[in-house]
Amino acid sequence: MNNFTIQYLTDRVLSSTSYNKSKNDPEANVSLSSRERQLLKELQDCKQRYAITVKAISDGVWEWDLSSDRIDYSARWKSMVGSQEWEIQNNPVEWLVRVHPADIGRLKQNLAACRQGKIEQFEMEYSLLHKDGQYRFMRCKCLAVKNVRGEISHLIGSQTNITDRRQIETRLKHYTWYDRLTNLPSRQFFIERLQELSRLDRDENYLFGILYLDLDRFKNINYNFGHLTGDLLIIEIVRKLKFCLRTQDILARLGGDEFAVLLVGFDDPYYPSEVASRIQQEFSEPIKIAEDSILITIGIGIADPQLAEDYFSTSSKNDLIGSLKNAEIAMVQAKQKGQACSKVFESQWHLQDLEKSRSADDLRKAIEQEQFKLKYQPIVRLKDRQLIGFEALIRWQHPVWGSVDPANFIPLAENTGLIVPMGWWVLRSACEQMAQWHQEFSVESAFISVNISGKQFSQSYAGDIIAQILEETGLNPACLKLEITESEIIENIDLVISTVEKLKCMGVELSMDDFGTGYSSLSYLHCLPIDTLKIDRCFIQGMERDRHQLELVKTIIKLAQVFNLDLVAEGIESELQLQQLVDLGCKYGQGYLFSQAVTPAIAVTMLQAR
Repeated sequence: MNNFTIQYLTDRVLSSTSYNKSKNDPEANVSLSSRERQLLKELQDCKQRYAITVKAISDGVWEWDLSSDRIDYSARWKSMVGSQEWEIQNNPVEWLVRVHPADIGRLKQNLAACRQGKIEQFEMEYSLLHKDGQYRFMRCKCLAVKNVRGEISHLIGSQTNITDRRQIETRLKHYTWYDRLTNLPSRQFFIERLQELSRLDRDENYLFGILYLDLDRFKNINYNFGHLTGDLLIIEIVRKLKFCLRTQDILARLGGDEFAVLLVGFDDPYYPSEVASRIQQEFSEPIKIAEDSILITIGIGIADPQLAEDYFSTSSKNDLIGSLKNAEIAMVQAKQKGQACSKVFESQWHLQDLEKSRSADDLRKAIEQEQFKLKYQPIVRLKDRQLIGFEALIRWQHPVWGSVDPANFIPLAENTGLIVPMGWWVLRSACEQMAQWHQEFSVESAFISVNISGKQFSQSYAGDIIAQILEETGLNPACLKLEITESEIIENIDLVISTVEKLKCMGVELSMDDFGTGYSSLSYLHCLPIDTLKIDRCFIQGMERDRHQLELVKTIIKLAQVFNLDLVAEGIESELQLQQLVDLGCKYGQGYLFSQAVTPAIAVTMLQAR
């Protein structure tokens, strides 16, 4: 309830009495009834509480009597412009003259609309001049009040100082467009600038180029020297980058260790490559930060519209967002070459990357849609060719391409990480199949050998997954051999040892696959409970014609005998190879001499024949 409302109600109470004397008559209240006196007292108390409330609240309150064109400003309102109560008169000019010229027109329009009854209320923000000569941001609320005749007689409102909030919003907006540490344009600023330039019509000879920069191994610097040193280093890097550029070029920070440069208005199509070389030269020496000398190298991708003319159409040359993406692709290719490398975007490399991406998508779908199947290559006892087990080998039957060679999709699965879900599927399927054969044909001694990738073994819960698969499929753990290559064992030795210990407690055996082709360390044969060594087919194939290969096979066989390990020779294709291996003491083998990998149906006939 505002001051005007209280006074209006008071007047109504007085005017409603039968005693019609002047309200200046000291005896006037005598004729008032007890009810009227009580109501008048309550209204006067309310008026006092209103005055106290106005003083207590943080908003400035004002009341405009339109009949007298007089505004009552609260003490808080006056303090908002830095004035004492006596310094501001009850005149609308005191308010309007302080409103910023850019806002006064809109304020007057809103006030006029309220006075004319076009709107009942409004709310707006404007800048108000303070006594110190600075403007403050204010939020104004205004409400039109009608008298008993339904005419708009007063405007009442409040004013809130929102300067602090607006300053925070301004800073936040600045940080949206500019990087806090370096004050460089942000990714959002850079992209919007590229979009603006892409929409402009420009001379074909007025070229643009984009560089995408990524600092090599910068996370290691933060780890080794601390984030404070890292921040100081970023600032110095920016200074060096600016030194390599012209004033019209735009340098932006896209992320923690990623930058982009828009090169504007040059006529030499090789200019972006020259700038990249200049940057690489600038960073050829270590940067001094406090007591530390830190060498920074940068991978640079270059999107050069002229050199990429075979890929870009005329319209796409104007697509600078597309050029930024191309520069990023080139940067990734540059980092694949090594540190401190630059690479110009080339369409054929991009198309190859797209093809890899599509292949990875196809591989992912193949896992989801179960396009894989297993084949089984027999493992035999060499002296009598007795079947003792199978190696499970994955095959991909693509709905369009047909049969896909494992050499084409296994490396892709390794690179994309899809080898993990694929590997667990192979293990589960092979265990289910062997458990079924055990029940149907009473061949409990036959085992299944399954390749498992280093990425699977690197999972801390790999042992638990294998245990769960064995429990759910019902396969005897002693009939499972897991094959892992020696290079993967050595690269993940700590995790491998932990997982292998769990497996050995269950009774699962471990084979070291392709033994002799990696960088073996004999010490690992001591610390790892390996059960079987598998001699790679490359040694077996060369054994007949190459004396050195034969000696290597002899050495591996003797090594297995010393460590009391089973030995399986892979890739046996001739009777001579078989005889040589038997003479050398090799007990087991597999290869086309006995059988290629077969379907489950053919494997069943082999088990029955056994």
